[in-house]
Amino acid sequence: MGSAVIESTPDIEYRQDISNIYANKVILYNDDFNSFYHVEKCLVKICCKSKAESKRIALEAHNNGKAVCYTGSMEACETVAEKMGEANLTVSIE
Repeated sequence: MGSAVIESTPDIEYRQDISNIYANKVILYNDDFNSFYHVEKCLVKICCKSKAESKRIALEAHNNGKAVCYTGSMEACETVAEKMGEANLTVSIE
């Protein structure tokens, strides 16, 4: 699954593990002020989730206090987290 990128110089060989390049996650936290409709709408629009998936994630966050709503590169996760925050949703990146 994870492969290595090898860069060689005359005397040194560097290995970079790229198996975790998309291992970053945006975590959605439950709150008492956003409606399920708003959360689900944001998950569809911002995180590109289906209606069924957005409903599952919203319920998981409601029942467990948090849920993974997006997985990707750090740059993509930062963009998603920023947009979710602008929509008044509480998120973090792990």
